[in-house]
Amino acid sequence: MSTRRKGLTLIAALLVVGVYLWLLRTTSLPQAPAITPEAPEARQPFPVDFALPDLQGQIMRLSYRRGQVVLVNFWATWCYPCRVEMPSMQALYQDYRDKGLEILAIAIDIQGKEVIAPFVETYGLTFPILLDPDNVVNMGLRVAGIPLSYLLDKRGRVAGVEIGARDWNSRPIRRLLDQLLDA
Repeated sequence: MSTRRKGLTLIAALLVVGVYLWLLRTTSLPQAPAITPEAPEARQPFPVDFALPDLQGQIMRLSYRRGQVVLVNFWATWCYPCRVEMPSMQALYQDYRDKGLEILAIAIDIQGKEVIAPFVETYGLTFPILLDPDNVVNMGLRVAGIPLSYLLDKRGRVAGVEIGARDWNSRPIRRLLDQLLDA
């Protein structure tokens, strides 16, 4: 192997390690969501009433979730920060689903169920996963990046928006959910 080729190989290896370390640093979960709840009188209705199929082909409509606090999360299997936050969402869902929390995770993978179903099984996710491979809802909301989450109150109004991966099972989010569920 020539000296030049060895040098390029070393540079490529260092670049890969650098990107890996950067990803670890930038995708670790912040301790708590930065959601600052809107005062009830300032909350606006969620702009889109979507109807999307889940992994079993059942159509789920957002408006049918009125009376529940809903976390709407846009994600994809190829999105590393999305993968990082999923276990904390599952833990939160386990503790709060019987109290009135619904999580609707909208997957935007273009391969659809083919890649999403194995991901859901691997991560042991039990909250509803909705399929939007054509990005219909995503485009309607002009979502610029993922993960993106909207927390909706019982009346379907936006109580907060979170951009990026978060620890959804943290004490601050639990306190906020308790407030929203008691309202």
